[in-house]
Amino acid sequence: MKKYIILVFVFSVVANNLLAQCCSAGNPFFYGEISSLSKNNLQFVMGYKYSTSHEYYEGNKSINIDFIDKAYFNYITLQSIYGVTQRLTIQADLGYFINKTETYLKEDWSPSKGYGLGDATIYLKYLAYNNFKKQLKIIPSIGITIPIGVFDQEVDHVKLPITVQPSSGSFKYQASLYINKGTSNGRFNFALFGMFEYAQLIDSKNFYYKYGNQVLFSFLTSCKLGNSLSVAIELRNENRGKSLRNNDQIVESSGFNIVYAIPHISYSFSKNWYLAINTDLPVYKYYNGIQMSNTYSVSMRLSYKINLSKK
Repeated sequence: MKKYIILVFVFSVVANNLLAQCCSAGNPFFYGEISSLSKNNLQFVMGYKYSTSHEYYEGNKSINIDFIDKAYFNYITLQSIYGVTQRLTIQADLGYFINKTETYLKEDWSPSKGYGLGDATIYLKYLAYNNFKKQLKIIPSIGITIPIGVFDQEVDHVKLPITVQPSSGSFKYQASLYINKGTSNGRFNFALFGMFEYAQLIDSKNFYYKYGNQVLFSFLTSCKLGNSLSVAIELRNENRGKSLRNNDQIVESSGFNIVYAIPHISYSFSKNWYLAINTDLPVYKYYNGIQMSNTYSVSMRLSYKINLSKK
């Protein structure tokens, strides 16, 4: 018990004054289905993501800090997407953490481990523009993240760090825009995706904290290698503002600007089933203050689509 109390006290002091992880409470960004569906089409996506971090950054330089050895998580998600009309699509996501763990360099410090249900998110997507001749689609969407899962999780009545809490602890609101441009031969495809996220203040039993707003932008180009196999490369930029804590003090070691190179590969088993794998590889990282930096992550998703209009 004393060991946990010392660990949490030291972590709280260090995290609030020097170190803040790049990871946040709640579901991570997951590259699932971002397009819309036709009327009466139903799609299910089961996804898995593994992410790991084991080095500290100050600005854009790696530094040595004798504190956290490694931070990682194993996460699964279920997405359900339904085409309400030819233009309106509704999507619901549910996340679950098998584990969300931090290990420490001190031999007598036990790892901090959170687990359990994360957040639920609901999106409304609208096919604002669809030109078959130009192979061009424009789809804006809005979403809300609901903190239905585990938060203020404790071990032996001592709170776990906010970075390993499964749920966000507060509502988040998203607005996004997806633009898809195909080619006449159908082999190449280009996509732009932009998202803005606003997080409400966390005011709970153990935490008073507000994450900075996040802006995400990505460009993806894909190529069909046959009837079943496709490959793609994506460049994604994630930018998060600084956080706030007690008395609305700015957390100087928070917020970042990261550019990822993300190779994708997908395989269609039939018209209804496909499997996709992608890896997030940071190629540029800048962190405000001193923070633990994401090393890489790997995602897989299995999708099944049904046309409910057909018998």
